[in-house]
Amino acid sequence: MPHGDFHPVAFAIVAAWVLICGVGVVAFRSIVRSAVSMVFCFLGVAAVYALLDAPLLAVIQVLLYVGAISVVILFAIMLTESQKGDYKLFFNTQSIFALPLAVATAVLATAVLVSAKLPGVAAVSQNPGLSELSRRLFNQYVFPFELVSFVLLAAMIGAIMLSRKEDRP
Repeated sequence: MPHGDFHPVAFAIVAAWVLICGVGVVAFRSIVRSAVSMVFCFLGVAAVYALLDAPLLAVIQVLLYVGAISVVILFAIMLTESQKGDYKLFFNTQSIFALPLAVATAVLATAVLVSAKLPGVAAVSQNPGLSELSRRLFNQYVFPFELVSFVLLAAMIGAIMLSRKEDRP
């Protein structure tokens, strides 16, 4: 899609793909199948970025989410003992209250967005280059970037500690 051309048919196909894979993440009984569906959902999001003429975000999506995050989740699945869940965990008594609440929230959000006076879409999208993005990330936003790395490190150490089996005499 050179020069910002937008193809609504391709976008609709990819959006349907992402929605179907997202439903598969929560609907499959096997958590391995859910994880594979999540990988395909991440690939669909990368395709959306590519359609929106943001190739850097598409590559980052593939590298970080499809590569790193999916591997971490599959690693966590391998450490768990239970590989399947009951549908009663998905369809429980709270679903009776959650569905109307979710529909009401969607209707309210749609009404607010339709009635809001949002600014128009710019003729040219703001798509900073790689040098501008890296300059901001490593100069202006270096503290949040490093803070996220420490949070991920703490989460990984916690997951390892929780998955260890204790030796009891």
